[in-house]
Amino acid sequence: MSAFRDVDMAYTRTLTVLSIPIVMVTIYALLHEGKYLSATKSNVPDKIQQNKTVHNSVSSKGVFVSPSSLSQRNESRALFGKRISKKSIMLTPLSDPRLVSTNYSLEIEMTKIPYKRVAFLKVHKAGSTTAQNIFLRYGESRNLTFVLPIIRQDHWDNVIDIESTLTDKNILPPPLNKTYDILCCHVLYDSEAFHKYMPTDTAYIGIVREPFDQFLSTLNYFRAPNIFEEIKALNKVLKYLQNPTQYEHGIPYKWSLTNNRMAAEFGFPSNLFDQYLEEESMEYLRKLDKEFQFVIIMEYFTESVVMMRRILGWTIKDVLYLKKNLARKSYSFADNTHRYMYERYAKLDYDLYNFFYKRMWSQIQKEGLDFHLELLYFDRLRKEVEDYCRSKVDKSSGYIVAASRWSAAFVVSRDDCDYLDMYEMLFVEKIRRRQYGFQKRGNLMEEIFSNHK
Repeated sequence: MSAFRDVDMAYTRTLTVLSIPIVMVTIYALLHEGKYLSATKSNVPDKIQQNKTVHNSVSSKGVFVSPSSLSQRNESRALFGKRISKKSIMLTPLSDPRLVSTNYSLEIEMTKIPYKRVAFLKVHKAGSTTAQNIFLRYGESRNLTFVLPIIRQDHWDNVIDIESTLTDKNILPPPLNKTYDILCCHVLYDSEAFHKYMPTDTAYIGIVREPFDQFLSTLNYFRAPNIFEEIKALNKVLKYLQNPTQYEHGIPYKWSLTNNRMAAEFGFPSNLFDQYLEEESMEYLRKLDKEFQFVIIMEYFTESVVMMRRILGWTIKDVLYLKKNLARKSYSFADNTHRYMYERYAKLDYDLYNFFYKRMWSQIQKEGLDFHLELLYFDRLRKEVEDYCRSKVDKSSGYIVAASRWSAAFVVSRDDCDYLDMYEMLFVEKIRRRQYGFQKRGNLMEEIFSNHK
């Protein structure tokens, strides 16, 4: 019996010894309002000073708490920071994990040299206007040189060409002693032409959308005359889908907005639009695979933007966006029950979409868990910035974004909001004035070209 008592007493003493550190850790976690878990999960020492100071290049009077659901939960617990210098803003520790740095150092190490030059293939009705704003902001904020269309009568001033690729006749020459840095206006892709005008260190980015959804959006926006004007039927689109070739006959594929339009804009060989050949289609896709660093998938836009940021080596602030040109999701002339009919016809578009869909997820898979953590962070942050920029609050102080493991601290200013929400035509016109000193059609066009002869 005494042996059992000895064992029992030893067991009790062991539990007591083990309980002491557990109790201490629990008390520490409670006193620090959850910061212990945040620090241990990120393998970062819990340094109070690290979580207090946010370094940035602007001065501000305080922290703006956005009206998003994430910030509302912490609104009552967020405290205003105190400005102590033009380069340092003191923040009290906040319970919102986004507002507390999880880095060992606030200095974010950039292990990748960022791409400065980008050629973005802006595909019609594929979410490309939202994506284009990222490239417009990036280039304008760094005073980079854009490929801009010449100004023509009866032609959109932000479109280079929807029927051909880059030529000396449809783009303005770069300013004297400059080379092109950014291309993001509508034009058909041609590898030889793009490489003629863009430097060798250019990153190529594209965008695609589920083909039937892209088709419906195109019809809704452009009201294709070969369907809505020429077809005599109660349901014109359904009649078209029953035999698309009949209604595309005689229309050059580069002119058509409904004949595998995404493939046309990606520069697929012309013979494939008359006779589909799977192996030749795949061969061209393998060529595109070597030429494009990344292709955005519209249905997974946020995932695409985070992956693109990593490939380009840009900052979180560089790739923030506000949703633009949002159209209704349903149409009176067709619905998802007709998708299979279009899929039988638009084989090139489906080859294109499926190929880059698979490649995007393959690229993301290689990034591991950290990608998904960044995605969660970025998605919440983007929504907060969108709420802030589109609200009517005073924006003189800006929206402070604390450092994270993916980004140094930064501030979203009033000007940032203006650029994020700027209409495409106005943005291109602003860049045109900066590069060439003129706004609309005029005599300066002749002067621009005469200086480059």
